[in-house]
Amino acid sequence: MNLNTFSILGYLSVLLWLAVPLLWPLRHRFTLPGWLALALAICALGLAKINSSYHVNRIEVEKAEDIVNQLDTAAKKLKIVEEARGGEVADIRFAEDTDHDFIDKAGMDDADRKYVDSLDESKEPAWKGKKKKRGEADAESDNLEDAIGGKEAISGVKSDSLKTEEEKRPPIFMSQAHVTTANHLDKLNLNAARIAVLLGILIFLIDYLSRANSYARAVFPLPLPASLINSFNPFPAVAHRPNPPRRTLPEELAWLAKRGDVFVCLTKNASDLSKSLPRIGKKFAPIDLLHVDSSRISDELIFESLWYGRSCFVVDDLERINTLFGSIYQQLEQRKKARAKSRFNVHLVWNIDQALPQDDIADFEIFARATGFSLFICNEKTIL
Repeated sequence: MNLNTFSILGYLSVLLWLAVPLLWPLRHRFTLPGWLALALAICALGLAKINSSYHVNRIEVEKAEDIVNQLDTAAKKLKIVEEARGGEVADIRFAEDTDHDFIDKAGMDDADRKYVDSLDESKEPAWKGKKKKRGEADAESDNLEDAIGGKEAISGVKSDSLKTEEEKRPPIFMSQAHVTTANHLDKLNLNAARIAVLLGILIFLIDYLSRANSYARAVFPLPLPASLINSFNPFPAVAHRPNPPRRTLPEELAWLAKRGDVFVCLTKNASDLSKSLPRIGKKFAPIDLLHVDSSRISDELIFESLWYGRSCFVVDDLERINTLFGSIYQQLEQRKKARAKSRFNVHLVWNIDQALPQDDIADFEIFARATGFSLFICNEKTIL
């Protein structure tokens, strides 16, 4: 293989797309972002295209005919000077010599050789073309038409800045075997870079879905189906909010809404919470956040709305929180016996100072894991 087959950018593209599949087994050992593989693959594809367009396309076959033509041209130039200056080169000639026989051909000096190189085989010597008959002279014309567009119009100066990229870059000559190898390797490099881009997209999606149910590692929530997210990493039936937390309580609820989940927030004060939460961006596809402040909304209605992902609720009455938690506990026990499971991730956000027994948490965890519910504890002091 000829090392000039690829440029430096071409060899760099090979290293980049080779690094893409190596990032997958290293993702657990090192904390690597999921977009890194995709970024490397896109850079590899860009460098591979630059290498193909500006280096490989300049490679041409070095033909032996070109060398033969150069030798023929030199021979023709020598023949022309022999015909033009034969009498000067060979001072001694014999009667039996023809016009092409010269004794002193090797006696040409450097000036004669330079003269040979400056000649064009398709033209006569310059001194022949300049012969004029006696009394003839070209009269200079003052005609404006001759000055503008005459037979000998002044040609413009060709600037190097007007040259195309192909004219500025000389071709790269190689043998036929090396040219064929270069074309095959270039095609292989481009295809491998495209495959690396697809692999980078796949790695990015898998990494994103595997992070979605992790409180510490999740990024940029999207309203995706719960079955898709849970297939990579099941949402914990009981999740504890770390101290210090990543987000405030309103931000936590907005994060759950943007994930496409539903929840009932059991908190001390609901005045800081908005009445609706957007699922996309800051205002698109909003979901209602209903404040349960009376007995007109029954516990059964709240549970059914949560089960089918219709609305989110917030409760700040301690007495109503106790009855609602007991009702949800009984409903989950019945759904577990019927082997029913919600299509949505449903969260009970516990943000009150009332003590919650550890035994109740353990029993709730069994029912919640089987039905798609989750208990999100924001205050660790509430656990007995």
